[in-house]
Amino acid sequence: MRDGLPRQAAILVGGRGTRLGALTDAIPKPMVEVAGRPFLDWLVEEVARFGIPRITLMAGYLGHTIRDRYDGRMVRGSRVEVVVEPEPLGTGGGLRLFADRLDDEFLLLNGDTRFDVNLLDLPLHAGDALATLALRRTAPGARYGTVDVAADGRISGFAARSPDRTGQINGGIYWLRRPILDHIGPGAVSLESDVFPKLAEAGLLRGGLYDGDFIDIGIPEDLAAAQTVIPAMARRRALFLDRDGVLIEDTGWPHDPAQVRWMPGAAAAVKRANDAGWFVFVVTNQAGVAKGKFPESQVGVMHGWMAGVLAGAGAHVDAFEYCPNHPEAPLAAYRLDCRRRKPRPGMVEDLLAAWPVVAEGSFLIGDKQTDLDAAAACGLPGHLFPGGDLDAFLAGLLPA
Repeated sequence: MRDGLPRQAAILVGGRGTRLGALTDAIPKPMVEVAGRPFLDWLVEEVARFGIPRITLMAGYLGHTIRDRYDGRMVRGSRVEVVVEPEPLGTGGGLRLFADRLDDEFLLLNGDTRFDVNLLDLPLHAGDALATLALRRTAPGARYGTVDVAADGRISGFAARSPDRTGQINGGIYWLRRPILDHIGPGAVSLESDVFPKLAEAGLLRGGLYDGDFIDIGIPEDLAAAQTVIPAMARRRALFLDRDGVLIEDTGWPHDPAQVRWMPGAAAAVKRANDAGWFVFVVTNQAGVAKGKFPESQVGVMHGWMAGVLAGAGAHVDAFEYCPNHPEAPLAAYRLDCRRRKPRPGMVEDLLAAWPVVAEGSFLIGDKQTDLDAAAACGLPGHLFPGGDLDAFLAGLLPA
């Protein structure tokens, strides 16, 4: 298990995109429009939903257009920063140039592909490797080279594209450790062609295999397909979870991380939903605030701590929603008959409005009838958790 949440994701957005012709004469390839928005908007939002606080865009060609749109922007709680190469340096050269802007460990994504994987799962495959690649188990077409992976997850080599060869492909998402910079020479360097093959020979490259949807917008045919594929990838079914009594034991106003006891299988359950491509939301009444048991700021402390623990297991919650109010609260500021307090459906309604949730098939798990009533008011099934192993309980509910 890793120690908490990845702190940085870098995205390579320096390419010209010559195969797209005149479309990229005035804009960089990642800024090409997909379903009415720049492709990069979709990618940044997907990275941000994993709770990674810092997203670094590594721009090159017409980099000022990316800097003007994104630098300093906040996306779902993630701060975006933009650095611009003075000249084309390839997928590796920019890492060396901006070494002082990189964490000791970080995610790196290609800015012209979308691969639907649980980003927090990738570091779990790292072992002693300097780089871990997200690999798609099967190639979507014959224009991709393949990757050879041993039984222990080590990448042993790469093969050029061939219509006669099938196998896993590089999905363009990497978990990197800072010492990889020592393997990147000066000037324009390609990670894929110059660095990764040498790391594979040295036994320092690993891969994780995934089956998620994949698309590359680098050619006109795939860009045309992306107009419908990318919005469809953004829409997901959702798992709504009560907190106290489902994720953690309800010990009576739990608010101090030092005293929290996780339910058995809690992190594994969240990761199971993440790996299945579902949103995961927490919806919790926190009337302890209204009753003066702890300050409202402590709710945020708890949820930030929970996010870090879950991240260490490769799991994440897309959003924590809470209601601090109670109609009979001793604290006047919280004495409200609030639409967000379960059994009322406000928290679930707000999430359905703010996120691209596919309602059909989504459901809620709670430990009280009020949880189920809130779900039912939104037309969602609710399941009463009797205690025990949450992951085993969820496994019986998720589609095979």
